[in-house]
Amino acid sequence: MGIKEIDVWLDVGREGRCFTYGDGKGFGIDVGDIVLVTLKGRPMHGLVVKVKDPILSSENCKSRFTLTNVEGLIQKAAVDHIWREWIESIAAKCHVSPYKMLKAALPPGWLGQVKKRTIDQKSFWWIFLNDSNTSSRKLSFRQEELRKFLLKEGGGTWQKKLLLSGFSSAFLKNCLKNSLVDREKRLEFQKKEKASLGVVEPSSNDKSRCCLTNEQRDALQIFEKQPPGSALLLWGITGSGKTEVYLQMVAKELSKGRHCLILTPEIGLIPQLVDRFVRRFGEKVLEYHSGCLERQRISTWRQILATKEPLVVVGTRSSIFLPLLPLGLIVLDEEHDSSYKQESPMPCYHARELALDRAKKTGARVVLGSATPSMVTWSNLAPEGAIALARLTRRIADKPLPDVVVVDMRQELSDGHRRLLSRPLLDKLSVLKESKEQAVILVPRRGYSSFLSCRSCGDVVQCPNCDVSLTVHQFSKGYQWLRCHWCDYRTNIGFRCIQCGSNAFKPFGAGTQRVLEHLEAELEGLRLLRFDRDTTRGRDGHRRLLAQFAAGEADVLIGTQMLAKGMDLPKVTLAVVLAADGLLHRPDFFAEEQALQLFMQLAGRAGRGERPGKVLVQTYSPSHPVIVHLIDGSYEDFLKKESKLRRSSGLLPYSRACLLRLSGYSASLTATSATAVAEYIRPECNSEGWMLLGPSPALVERVAGKSRWQILLHGPALSPLPLPLGGGIWGCLAKGVSLSIDPDPIQF
Repeated sequence: MGIKEIDVWLDVGREGRCFTYGDGKGFGIDVGDIVLVTLKGRPMHGLVVKVKDPILSSENCKSRFTLTNVEGLIQKAAVDHIWREWIESIAAKCHVSPYKMLKAALPPGWLGQVKKRTIDQKSFWWIFLNDSNTSSRKLSFRQEELRKFLLKEGGGTWQKKLLLSGFSSAFLKNCLKNSLVDREKRLEFQKKEKASLGVVEPSSNDKSRCCLTNEQRDALQIFEKQPPGSALLLWGITGSGKTEVYLQMVAKELSKGRHCLILTPEIGLIPQLVDRFVRRFGEKVLEYHSGCLERQRISTWRQILATKEPLVVVGTRSSIFLPLLPLGLIVLDEEHDSSYKQESPMPCYHARELALDRAKKTGARVVLGSATPSMVTWSNLAPEGAIALARLTRRIADKPLPDVVVVDMRQELSDGHRRLLSRPLLDKLSVLKESKEQAVILVPRRGYSSFLSCRSCGDVVQCPNCDVSLTVHQFSKGYQWLRCHWCDYRTNIGFRCIQCGSNAFKPFGAGTQRVLEHLEAELEGLRLLRFDRDTTRGRDGHRRLLAQFAAGEADVLIGTQMLAKGMDLPKVTLAVVLAADGLLHRPDFFAEEQALQLFMQLAGRAGRGERPGKVLVQTYSPSHPVIVHLIDGSYEDFLKKESKLRRSSGLLPYSRACLLRLSGYSASLTATSATAVAEYIRPECNSEGWMLLGPSPALVERVAGKSRWQILLHGPALSPLPLPLGGGIWGCLAKGVSLSIDPDPIQF
């Protein structure tokens, strides 16, 4: 009997390679399966890309060559052909091979070298009602009990649950024989993780379902009118009820048997969003993001492949690749957020662009939600663009937006108040506990201080691996140490300056730790919590801290930018921007847009409950345009002014850009490779009307011991990137130098 030949793509080398194996063990392998094979004695998971009909018997085959057999079938039909076609089209736009794109899309651990522990699939009997035989026939008392039990479970449940509930195996066999019920083998997926998060069962008493505002109803009507493959911008001020609109949209899609995908930019926003959706839809809700364990992500992927019921998945940008078919709705909450952009490693993509592309191919609809939409989305609104618009201009129950108070730190300094915390801020914080209110304070960076400097010679302690200063951190007992936020290098604080020998070290700047220390010293008895990457590590770090704060265990929550994004904290009446200038004056093309978005999002955390809110901004630049627009709340006016400036200058989004990043341990080889790449692509750029800038060192020239160079391409809007076809560009690289291609970058 002939043996099928199986071509398997394995993750070896820069782009991977295909190897041929035999299906001598009769697994019935097909294209799209993930299989276990060995390569030079190493167990590896690979993707089946081609199955050849048997042309030789096993005896004849031995006389010519011997094929190594596939060792196991890891996942049947992991890659659907329609989904794979979409992935391949995205790969071309991202300038990576289809297989590299597939590896990035699939959950980690499925492709590549096998780790010690693998995930085994377990299937069990699922018992469900036979609808054609239960309505008309007369049932015994026990059969009626079974019918009611299954109806209560949604029409079906696991056989083992029925046995534990008192239904005997003999009784169930008899019901199967009489066609009262049917059964099938299904994969069982663990719910321990979800149970441990403290989420509740779906509620039928959710008042918000029937108490929609007129604007929310109008938004839903506009959405219903959108054709398949279209996009809608849900532009709603903070606290206007965008999440409830999402829930209503999801309910309608689920009723039609279509899956829904809810994307959020940060893992920190997942807990509240998941809990809200679980209260409405129960076990139909899954989560998928890098905070989940590898086995959890693989389990979620398998559940999606195996399910026959529509699901709701809440996740971050990588969730856009989940094989949800049929897909009815993709929601990008806080669509303006830069975290939706994958910059490194390749493939470089923006989840918003992938969502729009996937919707066009599958007939799903996209909803982009934000209180401060990005310039890219705003410039594509109808009639100039293809994105429809629905507005939510009022908060729920007509609650007022918080007033903005600007503290001029120059005046504080001239009055002799040289402290980090201004007098108006201290006054407002001092009454929080008595009034039983809460505050959130935005600090631009985590850690204790921005950097450590010698007061004698001015030398700043640098990371030995990167061209950045080390950040001062402090343990709760007062012990201080240094850490690099780029490569994670850590070291103790030395006793003497390595340049002049002085021991006059002083931390400069303020991170979340130092702000907390100042508050403890200035306002005794105020209960404080930090909310940054250092304090929210672990599976439930974000949920734990937010639950503590929501329960009233702290008066003030001090955090970095993640604090401003989408969290609903009803007791918060004061939102504070501690050092606005660090965000206003960044050397970044998008600095003003992103600063205003962040400040307005933070302002939206205040006054969401019964009491009105206030926003306090400390700055040395009170007349800066961003501060002016924050005070009057005119985000759309800012967009109009910024749009005119960018359009007249031919800047994004009225043009395109592409950033080529090169890195290597050898500075000279990296620079030489950058020059070679630039000369290789220059003719194509010239012929297509693109401008080539560089090569030049990156803003931070060295990270983790690697030298970094970049080449910026700038050209007409909507035009394809002027990169020659084929792999010639990679041939320009010296050994040890890597290249990444970032279409439409948001950081230069």
